[in-house]
Amino acid sequence: MSFMEETLKSVLPIWDSCIETPFVQEVKNGILPMEKFKNYMIQDSIYLKHYARIYGKAMYHSTTLKDIQLFYSALCFVTDTESAIRLSYLKRFGLTDSDIEGIEPLPENQNYIDFMMDMAEEGNICKILMAVLPCMLSYSYIFRKIAAEPETKKSRYWDFIEDYADERFVESCKLWSDFAEEKCAILPNHKKKELIGIFEKASLLELDFWKMAYN
Repeated sequence: MSFMEETLKSVLPIWDSCIETPFVQEVKNGILPMEKFKNYMIQDSIYLKHYARIYGKAMYHSTTLKDIQLFYSALCFVTDTESAIRLSYLKRFGLTDSDIEGIEPLPENQNYIDFMMDMAEEGNICKILMAVLPCMLSYSYIFRKIAAEPETKKSRYWDFIEDYADERFVESCKLWSDFAEEKCAILPNHKKKELIGIFEKASLLELDFWKMAYN
């Protein structure tokens, strides 16, 4: 079993718990109150700003052009591709990213941001990867699973679901997962165990983020 296969196997129960949260289930069924989705979008926008900053730190700490380019590709995904559907929803809510600048992150969001920032401050590329990848990889897993259910296409949030269930997103996640394998698999076992722990912690913080709307 490869390093990333072992890592992903360890967090699948956590990601399955994300799917079972009322928020994700109600998105799937199209019955989530729009006000809760609006608040999620606001918090997600706050999160993504800091998430993008962490990729900036990763590029700063990278020592090869290849690594910089891969982190840059992920940053472009976050700031361009992922933002498209998010910005379309914010527009429906009469909001822009500028409007959100003054809004404080909720505690679950702040905890997640702080955790990733702590990893980024250490300047260790593998630790940064393990902190940031659960966001992307879990979204791909969660939304592909719920999109596979025939009734989901009737959800009023289908455009949001489809965005993360898209094959292009899967391909991008594979690219970044392969990058993590290349960087981290060569490390000694005690280091790999530490990295898996970081990945699991970030996945638990993802779970908290999904629970946030109902806390």
